[in-house]
Amino acid sequence: MQSKFLLVVLGVSCATAVAAADTPSFDDATERSGIRFKHVSPLTPERHIHLVMGSGIGWIDFDRDDLPDLYLAQGVPFGQAERKQFQARSETSDRLYRNLGQGRFDDITEVAGLSDIDYSMGISVGDFDNDGFQDIYVTNFGRNRLLQNNGDGTFSEIAAVAGVDDSAYGSSCTWVDLDADGNLDLFVCNYLKLDANKYKLCTVGYNGRRFAISCHPRYVPAARDVVFHNEGDGSFTDWTQSAGLTTSPAAQGLGVIAADLDADGDIDIYVANDSVPNDLWINRGGGKFVNEGLLSGTALNRKGLREAGMGVAVGDVDGDGRPDLFVTNYYGETNTLYRNEGAAFFLDVTNEFGLAGPSRLRLGFGDSLFDFDNDGWLDLFVANGHVHDRQKLIGRDELYAQQPQLFRNQTGRRFVDVSKSGGAYFQRNVVGRSSAVADYDRDGKADLAVGHLDSKFVLLHNASQASGKPQTNGMKSLRIELIGVRGNRDAIGAVVEVRNGKQRLTRFRTASAGYLSCDEGALTIGIGKTNAPVDITVRWPGGSRETFRSLQTGQRHVLIEGSQESN
Repeated sequence: MQSKFLLVVLGVSCATAVAAADTPSFDDATERSGIRFKHVSPLTPERHIHLVMGSGIGWIDFDRDDLPDLYLAQGVPFGQAERKQFQARSETSDRLYRNLGQGRFDDITEVAGLSDIDYSMGISVGDFDNDGFQDIYVTNFGRNRLLQNNGDGTFSEIAAVAGVDDSAYGSSCTWVDLDADGNLDLFVCNYLKLDANKYKLCTVGYNGRRFAISCHPRYVPAARDVVFHNEGDGSFTDWTQSAGLTTSPAAQGLGVIAADLDADGDIDIYVANDSVPNDLWINRGGGKFVNEGLLSGTALNRKGLREAGMGVAVGDVDGDGRPDLFVTNYYGETNTLYRNEGAAFFLDVTNEFGLAGPSRLRLGFGDSLFDFDNDGWLDLFVANGHVHDRQKLIGRDELYAQQPQLFRNQTGRRFVDVSKSGGAYFQRNVVGRSSAVADYDRDGKADLAVGHLDSKFVLLHNASQASGKPQTNGMKSLRIELIGVRGNRDAIGAVVEVRNGKQRLTRFRTASAGYLSCDEGALTIGIGKTNAPVDITVRWPGGSRETFRSLQTGQRHVLIEGSQESN
């Protein structure tokens, strides 16, 4: 189909004021935003494992007003009596908050026709039917949900009809076009084989005291990840076996990212697994995948040890144009940065980039690679918190609530912990879980949404202020929205390259982020102090390349596939 669309450029008030280089600043905007969300997951005496894992965050522009709205997954208590009380208080559903502009949100869950009575986990946002309205997939400890956007402000739950109502213990998930047919397929991470009615418990002891507690994941059978192929008619087919996923043992999947990791033009899948080697599913074309986690160097850390992977973020941290991987891990391990060396080979450079020491006495979950100071280099946020609060009872001196961390990228060579100057939130001990990025107030700076276990949601506004006045260090950004025509409409899987003088900035359009979550689809790209227009090349899903020239900074640019010159 030949496109008649052109590049659309819309002027907006994208601010160029960002925090001075040594003073990143985020303020807690939750109260003034109108978001009143508390995650509910009261711990049982046995600390049942699904109650300690948290729930995800999804940014979605469901009404196409260019303001990112917010979908928040909710937990539920474990036990019939507690659950009935919870339902009676009308607290069972995930929540949808509409962005009203000016930093304000309104809870429209009931108006939108949404309801989910299971313990919700992961979220991915994508327009699976290519109708121009973004849809939502939600994994559960229970039956998963597919929320089809009706285009009128309401959603319909169609998972069973579409054939994607998987009832394994789902965790992270992502929309992705695996066979480049223009339709978004679905990759779902599953965690453990658990039956709510036959929950496996173990006995632990310390100082002569013994008590029952939920078993460590290594003692519970893993649930296999699944692939659903989009048939283009509103239905999906289970491709798990035909795609090759059954050629490797099932693993305890928690985090997932989909991107072209070997630069061959199709989309690969990376899965962070808990306590077993991670998986890297290389796309061989024709809907076939091969697990090259060990061969690629991403299954284990630099010492050859498996780790307890939680979240995974993808981004070009060193400016070489290749997608690198950052994985959060368990307390006593370190988080792991895998640098992409090309040809599907990665090196663990955690130590070299200064990320080993700061993470060893943390348990990381959510992780976000984003450019908070608009200097063109991807910085890092990590949400920390232990899995349960009984560590001291079993002889371990490990904090349950932990401080979140913010790291500045020093020109692709090293990360520096700047949490102390990040704002009051970074000085608090919290039980962090999920995180997701969006410029929700359209001021040209990337903001953060953070989810916590059995506690209040937090919206962190990128304040960029000192002494009450904006800092003006000249850093600028532009916002890129991609619209696919030949490929999937959301252009999930696209690669965006910005030429900014001698600097090349590469960003990746994905539909999953960190742990259980999904960033905003529009890309806020910091470009430093340049005033000159920039050229942007998009490699669309399917492999075609297109260049959009002389784009002004401080604006929103809608790039439509097929509207410019190809190269």
